[in-house]
Amino acid sequence: MNPSDREFELDQQLRNVPVPRDLVARLKSIPDSTEIEAAIDAELNAVAVPQDFTHKLHQIAATSEPVSLSEPQPTDASRHRPARWVSTIWSVAAVLLVAIGVSWFVYTLSNNNLAKQDLDSPFPTNTHTAITPDSEPQLAWLDSFGPESNEQRLLDAPLPSSDELALLGSQLELPDAPDNSPASNLRIRSLSDQLPSDPLASTFLMRFQPLGANPLISAETGRPQMILATTSPVSYVPSAKEYDRDFLMRESVQPFASPQEASLRSVRLPISAAEESYENVVFTEKPWSAELLADARMEQWLAATGKFYVPAQPGQVELRTAAGPAVFARDRTQLLQIGVVAGSADPVDRPPAHITVAVTPPSDAANAMRTWLPVKIALREMIEHLQPHDTITLVVMSEFPHVMLEDAAVADSELWFTALDRIDAGTQSNLAEGIRLAAATAISKPGFGDIRRPLIVLSDRFAALDEATNRQLRPLVEDATSQHVDFSWVQLEDRQFASISPAPSSLEGLGTWTVTNSLKDLCHLLDHEIHNAPTLVGTNPRINIKWNEKSVSQYRLIGYQPVGGDFMPTSQTQELHAFDSGTVLFEVILPEEGPNEVAQIELEWRDADGKARKSTQKVSRLQLASSWPASPLSLQAAQLTAECLSLQQNSYFSRRRGNTVDELEKWASAINPALMRHASYPRLELLLPPSQP
Repeated sequence: MNPSDREFELDQQLRNVPVPRDLVARLKSIPDSTEIEAAIDAELNAVAVPQDFTHKLHQIAATSEPVSLSEPQPTDASRHRPARWVSTIWSVAAVLLVAIGVSWFVYTLSNNNLAKQDLDSPFPTNTHTAITPDSEPQLAWLDSFGPESNEQRLLDAPLPSSDELALLGSQLELPDAPDNSPASNLRIRSLSDQLPSDPLASTFLMRFQPLGANPLISAETGRPQMILATTSPVSYVPSAKEYDRDFLMRESVQPFASPQEASLRSVRLPISAAEESYENVVFTEKPWSAELLADARMEQWLAATGKFYVPAQPGQVELRTAAGPAVFARDRTQLLQIGVVAGSADPVDRPPAHITVAVTPPSDAANAMRTWLPVKIALREMIEHLQPHDTITLVVMSEFPHVMLEDAAVADSELWFTALDRIDAGTQSNLAEGIRLAAATAISKPGFGDIRRPLIVLSDRFAALDEATNRQLRPLVEDATSQHVDFSWVQLEDRQFASISPAPSSLEGLGTWTVTNSLKDLCHLLDHEIHNAPTLVGTNPRINIKWNEKSVSQYRLIGYQPVGGDFMPTSQTQELHAFDSGTVLFEVILPEEGPNEVAQIELEWRDADGKARKSTQKVSRLQLASSWPASPLSLQAAQLTAECLSLQQNSYFSRRRGNTVDELEKWASAINPALMRHASYPRLELLLPPSQP
C-alpha cells in the first residue's frame, strides 16, 4: 500500500469517528494563552498595596543588624574521625562489589545449564497436579474452569511476548524417544480442543489473527471470477499548487480548475485507445459486477464507444472536436469532446478480397455474452471497412451447416446486420462439417490473378475435435490450402489461456492460429484479413489544450484518475491501429460574453515508421450545439457512456447533481435515429437501460 493510500484510509477513518455536537462550541469557548495572561495581569494589577508599605520595608532594613556565628575550632579528635569513617565506607563497598560479582556469575551459569539440558533426560513432570492412571491429565489453567468459561478465559488471556516464547522454547525440549513411565507420560491437552469448531469464527480470528484471515470474509467461497488488470492505464494530475489534488485523491474524480491561473491554462494528456475495462465489465458471464466496475476507467469506456466520428484519411491520425450542452450537469455547463481518430491501413490499389467467415452459434446465453457478442459487433463493423470491389460470405456451422448470406458488399450492410441477428443462442453445432462447407464455399469464389480468398473460422469448440475427425479433416484443409485459400483459425477463449489452447492436429501448420475473445483483437484481426497488411497507423498520441482564459471560467477533465497513487502518466507505448480512436471529455463553464475562440488543441503522434507528426485545431463558440438533438452523434454517445459509468461507480458529481437511471433512460430515448443505425451502436446499446415497450 502506498503512503498516499494509507493517508487516505486514515483520513476516512478519522472522518467516521463520531464527534459530539457541542465539541466545536466548547473548543471555541476555551480562551487562548494571550487572553489568560491578560486576565492574570489584570488580577495582579488589582491587588491593593498600603501606602506606607515601602517606608516600612526601608525601616526594617535599616534597623536590623546582621547576625554572625563564630567559626568552630577543630579539636584533635575531630581531625582523626573522618579518616576512620572513610576507611569503613570503602571496606563495605568492596564487600558488596564482590558479593554482586559472585551472584552474577552463579546466575549466568544457571541460565546456561537450563538452555543446554541433556536430550536423554525425561520430560519434566507436573509438580503441582497429582496424576493418576484413571484420570486424564489436564493443564492446570484449563482444569479449573468449566467448558464455557474456558473459552472466555482463553479469549481474555494476554498473548505471551516474543521474549517469553523464546525463553520457553529454550527451556523445554522434547526427548528423541517417548518415555512410557507413569510419571513422565504426561498428556498435554491440545489447545485446539478448546477452540471453536469453525476456524473462521470471528472469536478465533480476532483472538489469534492467523496469517491472511479476515473475520469479515464469509467462509463460503463463490465461483472464481478472473479480474484482468488494465494494460495501458493513464493518469493526469497537474503539478500546479492551485490544483486541488486532495479532492482528486479523496473522490477519485478530477476537480474543476480555472484557467485564470497561469499554471492551469494548458493541459497535456496522453491518448489511449485501450478498451480492457469496458470488455471486462460487459463481455463476461457476470456483467456489471462490483469488482469489475471498481477497476473501470472512463477513458477506456469512451474509447470503446468512440466509433461515431467522421473517418480519418487512410494512414493518418486526425483530430475531431464537438461541443454541446452537458445535459447531466447544471445550467451553463458545456461539454467539449476531443477525439483522436486513426484512419484505414488499407494499401492503395490493392487487389479485391472475397472473404468467407464461418462461425459456430453460441451454446447458451452466457456463452453468447462472453464470446458471440464480441464476434457479432466485430463482424458488423467489418462490412463498413470493405472496399467496393470486396465481398464477404457468412457460413453458420450449426447442426446442419449452411450459408447464411453470400457475396455481401459494403452497400449491403442492412442485409448483413439482419443475417447476424438471426444467429440465436442454444443451437447445436457441427464444427467439422462446417469447416468442410466453408472451405468448399471459399474455393468456389473467383481466385484468378491477385484476388485473395481468405477463410476465417471463429469457434470456441476446436477442442471437441477428436483424433478420428482430425485425421479426416486434415487432407481437406491441405487441399483447400493448395488452392490458395488462406485460413485463419480463431479459438474464442480468453487470450490468457493461449499457452494451454494449442491448435488441433488437423489444423497445425495450415494457416494462422489465434486465441482471443477480445472485441478489440477481433476487429484488428478482421481488418488485417481485409487489408492483407499491418494495421498499425500511429503510436504515442498526445494532445495539448491551451485554454483562452477570457472565454473559459472553469473546466473539468472527465476520467484520467490516478492509478495506484501514481501521479505520472504511463510510459507504455500507446498504439493506434486502423479505425481506433481515443476520446477526451471536458466540462466547460463559459461566461456569457467573451471571445469566440475557446481553446487551441495540438496533436502530436508518430507514424508507423517513427516519424513525428503534428496538427493543430481551434475550438470556437460557433461549434457549440444549441440542444441535445442538435449534438453530433459522437457527443451524444460520449455523454451517455460517461453518465452510465458515473452512475455505476456512484461518482461525486453524479451524487451531487442527483443524476438517476431514469434520467439516463430519458436522454437515451431521445438520441439521433442515425446513431441506432450505425454499425457500432451495439457497443453503446449494452450500456443503456432496456427500453420500455
